[in-house]
Amino acid sequence: MNLISRYIIRQMAVMAVYALLAFLALYSFFEIINEVGNLGKGSYNGAKLGQYVLMQMPAHAYELMPLAVLIGGLVSLSQLAAGSELTVIKASGMSTKKLLLILSQFGLIFAIATAALGEWIAPALSQKAENIKAAAINGKISAGNTGLWLKEKTALSMCAKCCPTIRFWASKFGSATIKTN
Repeated sequence: MNLISRYIIRQMAVMAVYALLAFLALYSFFEIINEVGNLGKGSYNGAKLGQYVLMQMPAHAYELMPLAVLIGGLVSLSQLAAGSELTVIKASGMSTKKLLLILSQFGLIFAIATAALGEWIAPALSQKAENIKAAAINGKISAGNTGLWLKEKTALSMCAKCCPTIRFWASKFGSATIKTN
């Protein structure tokens, strides 16, 4: 990858990140407005709301990444054209085919980043955010890798499978286990 390729990809990446940050700020604002109604329920306070919104950001970033890359790429290419940098690059001997290859590399970099974000980071943080919110609001529901846990008075119930026959394991302070089909 030569100097011009790195320059174009860097300019496009910077604009894509700026666009993503702008969209994330907007979505976070709407998320805060949406969650304000839950403030004061249980132990759900401003700190929990902030934690919830921050932990939801990777999921929003995953959803918004293609749009941010498109807008960032278009803005950076228009800036390069406005400053006659694209003209200079073309005049220096770079073919349109090579320029399209650079744009494809830029898209591939962000496609890999989006896939990694959507497969590993966003789901785990979204699940933790929902657990924190549910535990703060009513303190009765928790979802994790082992299933969905419900608490009613002194009984603890766990939904292991959500099939036609749902199985519940209930235990009373760990002393007895009841299995129902």
